[in-house]
Amino acid sequence: MNKIRDGDLYKIITLFGQVFELRYGYYEEYERGSTEPIPIYPNFKQKPVYTNEGFPFVTQMQELCEYGESKFLDGCCADCKYYKDGEDLIGICTNRKNKRA
Repeated sequence: MNKIRDGDLYKIITLFGQVFELRYGYYEEYERGSTEPIPIYPNFKQKPVYTNEGFPFVTQMQELCEYGESKFLDGCCADCKYYKDGEDLIGICTNRKNKRA
């Protein structure tokens, strides 16, 4: 079996009209050399991406936004009532307050 390397393709997924290419890598520089690369998910807070209808993409592990509603005190997007699941930890926020005009 081939060893996974930084930059190798993890998978390509199509969600709600957008295509995402997920690659292996590291979130932090200090992780290099001490762990194997892992799938890196888009940072939608830094680079927002929207559906054709204007809803923002989010990852399940993102922190709740100011409009998020979760039954957990330290909830994340996956716990929010506005989260609509997509595939492989990526979904969309269906809260109209976050919709792009």
